[in-house]
Amino acid sequence: MLTKVNKMSKAPTASPVENKILHALKALFAKPQTSKQALILFTRLPIAGKTKTRLIPYLQEKGARDIHLALLQDFAKLYRNFHRKEKEVKLFLFFSSATANEIVEGAFDSGKKESNKEQEGRNEGIAEMKILRKLFPDAEFVPQEGEDIFRKMENAFLYTFQEGYSFSYLVGADIPFLSEDGFCKVFSAGRSGKNALGESLDGGYYGIGLQSRVEKSDLDKIFSPGKKRNGRKENMEQNSIEKSESAETEKQEVDIFEYTKTALYATGIPLLLLKKRRDIDDREDIAAYRQIIPYNKALQDSFIGREILRQAKISIIIPCYKEGDTLSKMEEQLRPYKKQAEILFADGGENHFSGEYKVVSCPKGRAKQMNSAAKEASGDILFFLHCDSILPKGFLEEIREALRKTPVACFGIRFKPSSPLMTICSFISNHRVYDRKVMFGDQGIFLGRELFFQMGGFPDLPLMEDYQFSLNLKSRGIPMGLCKKRLITSERRFSGSFFHKLLIMWKMNRLRARYRKGEEIDALAKEYRDIR
Repeated sequence: MLTKVNKMSKAPTASPVENKILHALKALFAKPQTSKQALILFTRLPIAGKTKTRLIPYLQEKGARDIHLALLQDFAKLYRNFHRKEKEVKLFLFFSSATANEIVEGAFDSGKKESNKEQEGRNEGIAEMKILRKLFPDAEFVPQEGEDIFRKMENAFLYTFQEGYSFSYLVGADIPFLSEDGFCKVFSAGRSGKNALGESLDGGYYGIGLQSRVEKSDLDKIFSPGKKRNGRKENMEQNSIEKSESAETEKQEVDIFEYTKTALYATGIPLLLLKKRRDIDDREDIAAYRQIIPYNKALQDSFIGREILRQAKISIIIPCYKEGDTLSKMEEQLRPYKKQAEILFADGGENHFSGEYKVVSCPKGRAKQMNSAAKEASGDILFFLHCDSILPKGFLEEIREALRKTPVACFGIRFKPSSPLMTICSFISNHRVYDRKVMFGDQGIFLGRELFFQMGGFPDLPLMEDYQFSLNLKSRGIPMGLCKKRLITSERRFSGSFFHKLLIMWKMNRLRARYRKGEEIDALAKEYRDIR
């Protein structure tokens, strides 16, 4: 099969006049064109360390590999659903691998001595190929061939055209929002004699569909954006299908999409322009899709949506001031999670730390402390936790699951020790999230770091910074969620008898009402009793 690609890629190029004459003769004497259509999936093998390399500094080798595999799983599901509607469309999977020929044939030179690293790499490639064959059992697997990405794509089209396909659509597997309807639209356009092109957000393209009647000389032009034009050589490697592994700061000298669009129009064949989409190649792309997940049901249920949240790093931020034994209890409680999350204590003063956690020194004031620690945090998700809280089991997974459905959320609370009055108080606090869209700090507020900084962090207030933060979210129409699991919080502020506790609750309610009416926050803060 590969011989066909090689032969065609080396065929002599006819002159423009000869091409026109040959094209006219073909059109005059050719048999009716076949209606066979091909879908070409262009991908690397999902081998750790060799795929999604721009994500490795952020997610490590395995994490980057798992992102790629999730994208392939979504594509496999999409193709199965699409193939039920378009049974005549054949899937070709063109894959890139250093051991491509050995892997596709399932054999290698037994007389050749391999190093342990070479053997390990080949075995890993074969293992990943088995995963792909299971995902795409009906696909024809073909190794990519060519000296660069554009020659590889051109050879893939030539291969399918020689196999008798009248229209082929080539896509990468790194676009989460490809759809059945989108594929149906492309192949309908293909049957009507059109080419197709889908722009990616980075200036490349994520999909290109070509008619087999495109002349070889035009095909060469379509896939030659790197040849010298106007006295300069332009970069051939930057492309949405498979990007260059060079530094991100390296300037792209040519707009790949605009060049390709112009070349396609020059063929004289009608062109369908597809919706612009964003691929996943770097940390910025991951962050952008993570922010979309709560608002998009399809992304919530997708493999890539779940994988993005599974790998999201969580920073736990604990503001503390004169905490005493409460601090040592929190340190002990968090010890099992040191490798699973980043833990930062925002020190407002007069605390004694064990030295095993990161401490951010900052002026006293809960808002100041939490904002200072948030700037030092490296996590994708920021979880603000009061020092007197007791976390439920599986709280990290609960946070990720909650953010799959809403951009910001908190835990429900219950008090310890419990009493009928405090049970009622916890019920009111939990219901308040749904009823009035208000979260309090003792419920453990968490959200994506991008949203937190877009909101300007917690308002720099001496009191009710959590209340105002909720009001700010509410004013922007940002939905809030409540976890099923409960976080235990201390009732130390509600000390004394039943009637004394009731009095404190009433006072706090009145303070919030007066704040909403516009009374000076500093005056209200003086009335707020600091029991520590």
